[in-house]
Amino acid sequence: MKNLNVLLYVLMWIFFQCTSSDPYRDQVKPESNRFEIELLAEDLNQPMSMDILNDGRVLIVEKDGAVKVFDPNSNQVNTIAEIPVNKRFSQPYTTSGNKYDADDGMHGVLLDPNFDVNKFIYLYYSPESEDPKSLLVRYKWEGDSLDLDSKNILLEWSTQRERCCHWGGGMVFDQDGNLLLAIGDNSGFNLKTEFGDSRRTSGNSNDLRGSILRIKPELDGTYTIPDGNLFSEKNLNSRPEIYIMGVRNPWRLSTDSKTGWLYWGEVGESTDEFNSAQEAGNFGWPFFIGNNEKNAKIETEYDTTHITNNSPYNTGLTELPSPPVPALVWYDRNPSEIFPIPGSGSLSAVGGPFYRKADFASAIRPFPAYYDGKWFVTDYVRGWVMVIEVDEKGNFKAIEEFMPEGTFTGINDMDFAPNGDLYILQYGHDSYESYAKDAKLFRIKYNDGNRKPIAKATSDKRSGSVPMEVTLLTKGTIDYDNNINQYKWIITSENGEYTTFNEQQPVVSINIPGVYQAILTVTDSEGATDSDTLEIITGNDPPKVTFEFFEANSSFYFPGDQLQYSVHISDQEDEEIDYSRMNVWADYLPEGFNLKYFIETIEKSSTYLPAKSILGEQLIEQNKCNQCHYLDQKAVGPSFKEIENRYQEVENVYELLSEKIIGGTRGTWGQAEMPAHPSITLNEANAIIEFILNSTEKNESRGSLPISGSISVPDEANAGYMIFKASYKDSGFEEIPSIETVEIVGLRDSRVFVSDVDTTRNMRLYVPHFKQPNHLIPNDTMSFIGLRNIDLSGINKVSLDLINLSQVNDSGWGITIRTNSVNGEIIGSTMIGDMVEVDEGFYQIQIQPISGKRDLYIEFNNNSFKKDLVQFEIRSLKFIK
Repeated sequence: MKNLNVLLYVLMWIFFQCTSSDPYRDQVKPESNRFEIELLAEDLNQPMSMDILNDGRVLIVEKDGAVKVFDPNSNQVNTIAEIPVNKRFSQPYTTSGNKYDADDGMHGVLLDPNFDVNKFIYLYYSPESEDPKSLLVRYKWEGDSLDLDSKNILLEWSTQRERCCHWGGGMVFDQDGNLLLAIGDNSGFNLKTEFGDSRRTSGNSNDLRGSILRIKPELDGTYTIPDGNLFSEKNLNSRPEIYIMGVRNPWRLSTDSKTGWLYWGEVGESTDEFNSAQEAGNFGWPFFIGNNEKNAKIETEYDTTHITNNSPYNTGLTELPSPPVPALVWYDRNPSEIFPIPGSGSLSAVGGPFYRKADFASAIRPFPAYYDGKWFVTDYVRGWVMVIEVDEKGNFKAIEEFMPEGTFTGINDMDFAPNGDLYILQYGHDSYESYAKDAKLFRIKYNDGNRKPIAKATSDKRSGSVPMEVTLLTKGTIDYDNNINQYKWIITSENGEYTTFNEQQPVVSINIPGVYQAILTVTDSEGATDSDTLEIITGNDPPKVTFEFFEANSSFYFPGDQLQYSVHISDQEDEEIDYSRMNVWADYLPEGFNLKYFIETIEKSSTYLPAKSILGEQLIEQNKCNQCHYLDQKAVGPSFKEIENRYQEVENVYELLSEKIIGGTRGTWGQAEMPAHPSITLNEANAIIEFILNSTEKNESRGSLPISGSISVPDEANAGYMIFKASYKDSGFEEIPSIETVEIVGLRDSRVFVSDVDTTRNMRLYVPHFKQPNHLIPNDTMSFIGLRNIDLSGINKVSLDLINLSQVNDSGWGITIRTNSVNGEIIGSTMIGDMVEVDEGFYQIQIQPISGKRDLYIEFNNNSFKKDLVQFEIRSLKFIK
């Protein structure tokens, strides 16, 4: 009997070990590379909110009223309805500064918990009408479209359209089938005006705005009030639908399926919040912010135990529910001293889903148990995704980053799909911009098992004369699980002969001239493989091409200068350089385009094309325009040559063709129809037109520049880079093909924004506004910004673009400029109090003349530094000759 008990114990131990999760692994944060970010959809028009169906389709609503569906099977986005919504304010004022643009429109979407049976979806929007109002409406989705005749208005309330802002928009069903709806305070920023006084909404028990509502939708199209809301149906001067009052602009509701507690992000006036509610309550706005700190703009006396709403616009109770509930997490423009919130400056707390792994028991890819009981949140401006952990009582426990900061741009909704993936809807930072480039839908998938290795084949040389010895390298190969157990190289010649090497980095001797393919295959211990191919040319050394600038700076260009340059070419096999095989080109990178995305295109482009045309060629390929248009042959649509001939002399050609490219056209060239390309910006459309009008005939005036010469820099050069390109294609050698070497040099504008510096230390990032370059703030006794390998030749002064400098004149700040290292030679120094403004916001420091390239460090020193010291911001620096 004793042995039987032991056997049973052993069997039970084995059973529980096999069926329970690894407690240690559940506590360890998973590696970030286990999460794969996948772009699902672009060309969205101000997407506002989403919900995800059980079959994987994603329902998306857009601000202008479109209801769309992303289908993962076809990877297509289709429109199932267009709802007429309000798009304009009455007064010319918005947060974006554009006249009349409204925060009004379509705000939220939610699927019924029993959608697979009843096909109900709920929309929150402000209809197109003379009467300013908002609606909560239930529709039925049948087949491929929304049945607009099924419209059932559950709730309707009055709004104002005179001044912005705040409509909220989050919706969620709780475990009891109650629908919760977040509504913003519909107020401006001046409490002393009617439309700015949020005491009339958020602080008003008789107004639905500035609240989170909780109702129970019924099948007959009505709703009932669940028990436990803030006000009962018997209360006078109050709305029984209100569950939470005293909120400003609540976004993205979520509930914890285990506790039933409610969570949301809230955009504040100066302090943003992440909030949670275990029961109905008053969260204090506009009387309180953050941790129940009083709003300084309210001048009347009040305390947390007795809140009196004496606004002349209040239609509800005078005595409000007290005490108010403080925020779970709060932060403002300054670095948070309580919570590890990244960044400073502008902010916009969004919220997100609360994760319970038990909700995804049958999911194919659930997130790890490490995130069980944690709340995923984001900030629309700062771009990070964080997770907040609470304890058993709902109190704040911890917060940490989920994805690297800056991975996303302008998130305004996040949710988990039934299959376990996290979906992210991105509005982007272009407020009120139709089809903005960053308006996208992403999916984040978690890989709990083996990760496929990523092969990268490289070598210490790609070409050369024979005999040639080349070392094959696997530098850049990635294996996150560190379980690659086989490296295999196959070297194949032009006649099909091959040699195999079963080592990671073999040294290969090639004695016969030719073109060879080196194929690297890596295999891990679980059989996952990946391959990469490298081309090696033997028997011909590539030519060498270099630029030299005379009495000029090789890092920066300066307005009004004459730039003297010379190109040097050498080649081992060509006894004499054939200058007819050389091309030299220079132009300005058009404003708004990034050099690093331009280099590869310019390497392959014709030198007679201007930079804007080359960008247009790149955009044509990216947008697949060449599927319907060939250069000089008719395809589905006319050739670019035909378009050029028709429009070359037409007045306002750029405006006319841009409208056709972006908006689409039909009938211009017979029956051919060109679809709209709304994601293409006006600047990009102009670049495409530039290519069309310049590409079909070689413009001799844009031919190769001479091997040496000078270029005039305009007095006002507003481009980011001035680009030089030189290329030489050698004559080949015997049977070996020619090799072309291309050298590209980019000279920067002499003003450099600190968002583009190469290195920093002890600098705090400050986001003035998401449409402006970031600033930096010194954040210790010694802080610095640095630029690597810049030419200081001819530069005598460095001018710093400083904000709030007058406030720190006597605070002990000094500036030191060094070369090569933070302990390197001092070439300039000053005390901030001694600096004189020489241009608007710019203060100069004299530096010692230095020739050649150096690393440059600009240090900010203050031995009396304290965290509460008055601060100044650094926006940019300018190099002065």
